[in-house]
Amino acid sequence: MRKTKKTFFDILKEILSHIVLIAVALIVLLPIIYVISAGFRTNQAIYGPLVDVNTWVDTSIANRRNNKISKPVLKARMAMVFDGETKDSIENYEKNKKNKKYEAKSSESKAVLEKAFIMIDKNIRNLESKEYSDFIEAYENWKNSVSYDLAEQVQEQLFERYDGPGIDEHKFRYKYDVRTSLSNFQAFFTGKIPNADKAKYPMFQWMLNSIFVAGTVAIIQLIVVALAAYVLSRFRFNGKKESLMVLLTIQVFPGTMAMVALYLLLQYLGGIIPAFGIDRKIGLILIYLGGGLPFNIWMVKGYFDSIPKALEESATIDGATTWQSFTMIILPLVQPILAVATILSFVGQYNEFVLAAVVLNKQDNYTLPLGLRFFMNAQQDARFGVFSAASIVGSLPIVVLWLALQSRIISGLTGGAVKG
Repeated sequence: MRKTKKTFFDILKEILSHIVLIAVALIVLLPIIYVISAGFRTNQAIYGPLVDVNTWVDTSIANRRNNKISKPVLKARMAMVFDGETKDSIENYEKNKKNKKYEAKSSESKAVLEKAFIMIDKNIRNLESKEYSDFIEAYENWKNSVSYDLAEQVQEQLFERYDGPGIDEHKFRYKYDVRTSLSNFQAFFTGKIPNADKAKYPMFQWMLNSIFVAGTVAIIQLIVVALAAYVLSRFRFNGKKESLMVLLTIQVFPGTMAMVALYLLLQYLGGIIPAFGIDRKIGLILIYLGGGLPFNIWMVKGYFDSIPKALEESATIDGATTWQSFTMIILPLVQPILAVATILSFVGQYNEFVLAAVVLNKQDNYTLPLGLRFFMNAQQDARFGVFSAASIVGSLPIVVLWLALQSRIISGLTGGAVKG
């Protein structure tokens, strides 16, 4: 078959389609990339670079959002310090001419600054390195050539005094810091977040609670959905049409509309059976069980309708019971749609927040979405790194489940979507 020659408009259309695809991919991926990178940042602020790497910090400032300093600014600050500039004049210069270089005025200052800049350019953080020793030696020579007041002023602005002979006589106030680490991920498993040693947030326990609640709901719903869909697809009985309409009507209304009624119901049940009451994971499971049933039953029923009844009729002729036909013939054929129902149920309950916030009160019973709200409150807005790391680790159960069932998901969705 002869190939047709592409026209200018065909090429232009192809280019535009690729541009649109790239734009869509960026819109979808950029927020995900930002959250992932924030999990590796030691900077806990919501707004910040994708990854904090290779930065100098002023150790005299405790707030890690404010103590970063770039190399050009640090060099300018040191030059002004050795020239005898005061703190106010240095702050004014950095505020108004932050990106401009400052040249040292005196020849004595230039000699010690040359050694200091070598140390800064090489990102030296070891106080026993040759570069740091050369800087300290040049600094000591500079001290002997200037007035006592100027030497004390520089000492106060550049160093922290601490005990120790020789090179340990002074500790440089500025430190090279690689602000990319696994500390946020460690906090997920230890429950201890940076700069808050007394606080305890059992995030790993919250994830286990979410897996337990969502997994239990998914398994129970899978059994109920499979049986209900099979009955509605294969049997004729009085009220069948009305039952389908009730299911269709129920799924129109979100579960949050019944929050007050559900809360009062659990409160009443808790008075009879404490395990089913408020602040109990089993009570939350009971609420979740009814949430996704109508939709999943309708979806699975459509898939059951696509399977020929002749298969069961042949099995019946061979002496199989209805239960044997269901378990040995039908269930193996409907595995794709059951996989879809399972993953939809698990993901829906795993990520649910509103009902969990109403039912659960004790921190040890929290699910992961409910516990992570602590890091996004107004008082905890500097914990975005921990929040991002917890979100990344917390998404792994869903990823694992999706990968395990991916071979059946596509056929299950398409098969159940075209039947009614």
